[in-house]
Amino acid sequence: MTIIAGDFIYLEPWEAETSERFAEELYKEISKGHILFGVRVKIITRRCDRDDFLFSLLDEPETYAQVHLTWKHEELAEWPKTLMFSSFDEWVRDSMLPDNKYY
Repeated sequence: MTIIAGDFIYLEPWEAETSERFAEELYKEISKGHILFGVRVKIITRRCDRDDFLFSLLDEPETYAQVHLTWKHEELAEWPKTLMFSSFDEWVRDSMLPDNKYY
């Protein structure tokens, strides 16, 4: 199954997401020193079978962060786990397509 958002087609297990509650949760979880601390983000998509979310960085065009939310405030800067991508195409190639292949 594919999910179409605008003119982009998400492949399972990824699906379009627009709820700002996930960005709010990210802000609650990160601590000073986290790569996204103080960074404004916008939710783009979520993985339907895990707590993985893709955010665009509003002040850094074409930069994306895939974050595994933990649903608690984290004291260590490496949590929540975050993968950075320098373009949406890079995320598609390195995350969405492999995830779809093994889903």
